[in-house]
Amino acid sequence: MLFNSLAFAVFFVVVLGLYWSLRRSHRIQNLLLLVASYFFYGWWDVRFLVLIVLSTVVDYACALSIDKGHITARQRLKASTFLVLASFLFLGLRGSAIGIGFSRGLPTIAVDWGHLFSRSERYWWLLLGVVATTALFNVVYPVIQSFALERRRKFFLGFSVFANLAILGVFKYYNFFADNFAALAQTVFDVTPSARVLNIVLPVGISFYTFQTMSYTIDVYRRNARASDSFLEVAAYVSFFPQLVAGPIERGKNLLPQFQRRRTVTSDELRTGLWLITWGLYKKMVVADSMAKIVNGTFGPFDSLSSTVAVPEDGVRILVAIYAFAFQIYCDFSGYSDIARGTARLLGFDIMVNFKLPYFARSPSDFWRRWHISLSTWLRDYLYIPLGGNRFGLAATYRNLMITMLLGGLWHGAAWTFVLWGGFHGIVLILYRVLARDSEPKPVKWWVGAIQGVVMFHLVCFGWLIFRAQNLTTIGVFLQSIFLHLHWSAEAGQCLRDLVFYGWFLVVLQILQGATGKLNPMTGFPWFVRLNVWLFVIMSLLSLAERGGQEFIYFAF
Repeated sequence: MLFNSLAFAVFFVVVLGLYWSLRRSHRIQNLLLLVASYFFYGWWDVRFLVLIVLSTVVDYACALSIDKGHITARQRLKASTFLVLASFLFLGLRGSAIGIGFSRGLPTIAVDWGHLFSRSERYWWLLLGVVATTALFNVVYPVIQSFALERRRKFFLGFSVFANLAILGVFKYYNFFADNFAALAQTVFDVTPSARVLNIVLPVGISFYTFQTMSYTIDVYRRNARASDSFLEVAAYVSFFPQLVAGPIERGKNLLPQFQRRRTVTSDELRTGLWLITWGLYKKMVVADSMAKIVNGTFGPFDSLSSTVAVPEDGVRILVAIYAFAFQIYCDFSGYSDIARGTARLLGFDIMVNFKLPYFARSPSDFWRRWHISLSTWLRDYLYIPLGGNRFGLAATYRNLMITMLLGGLWHGAAWTFVLWGGFHGIVLILYRVLARDSEPKPVKWWVGAIQGVVMFHLVCFGWLIFRAQNLTTIGVFLQSIFLHLHWSAEAGQCLRDLVFYGWFLVVLQILQGATGKLNPMTGFPWFVRLNVWLFVIMSLLSLAERGGQEFIYFAF
């Protein structure tokens, strides 16, 4: 279910109405949010809900065992029963057996009971595996409890990290590594291994919720957060639908306590939430989806290439397309984050800001403090610092930076272009440190800051070329076109006009955000200015927005 679809609008209005009608009990609200979140995620493929349930059960049990020293038999029974029942329901349920329609103006539901559940042998073997694994854990648990406390805490931390990374590895990276191993064996040994490639469909948002659940257990182990006794609270936290699919990647110490208390919404929060949703839709449907036409029209013909091809003679068009992708990926991703924050705000939740004017950055570190903040801080806290950070000399610092950025690139997708993108940003971070240019931004003359910003923006754009290209050939061809054939064409002119037409208002508002120091400059505008901004954004959505509900780019990660 896409944020930019009519289905989500209806879904959210219904959920919001029911949610606030239950405001006397935040626990019942939590139950509603859990059901709504599972419905929201199951809209894509109900079977993948089992992975969310599995992550929830694992980290609920591990966090409690780490924090409290044990998990009671009742808590284990509750979590185990939920996992088995969810597996039985979500793995076997056939949506095609349920028909929803209308008769005489009233909704009707017709169920084909004979085909409601799968009769596939694979389904029953999977279900048997879940039951057996769950039973084995409960049998072995008393033995683990006999370990010394600190050893027990480390065991459950390791189990949580292993389980989450195993889920992510199988569903996101198995095919990638299997294909590359087969290619390596063919090239080096002239042998074609009979590797079985699973061709698993990538579950939407798996990288986001896996990192979120894993950070919860790690924070509990570090004593930065307390484990929750309530399975409902943990399940609602893991599956919270506003930020489930594409972040921000929340931390348990920030979001989980909000499920443990009553929520309210003030009039200011209501206005802020509505603005975030509207502005996020504008960034996605007007700017990002319009830029996608420029980007796909330019990159598309090269996406399936693997050998040398003719270099485009109009390098200006290629350059404009790269600029357009910079607009597209920023507006697509930050638009999602804005809608997520806005919908969460209307539900009484406050989730973290994920973008802070990243293209205003003057250095690589400054950029990563502004871009995808929830991921960059996650990598800093759970990878870079544990590796040693900058505590053991320059060589170790550079090594840790490169490892962090390479794995950050791989997090985005199972392709060598993403690894190369991460490596490029690692090199830029190291070079700036070597040149002593990557310290905290200091006051400088405006023109010096402008030059620094322009240089950094173009380094980021070069990274976006690597990121968007589907193969290494495209990168080489586009660079040749820009540096050796920077010529004008009619197509380049049209691309540039579209870039300016759809992007100018975003640029103006971003400049106002930077000048005022407010991510929501609307709060400082006179009422008539706010009214005109609202009218412009809404009219743009009505007249310029791309129809059809285009997917968000980061759904693929």
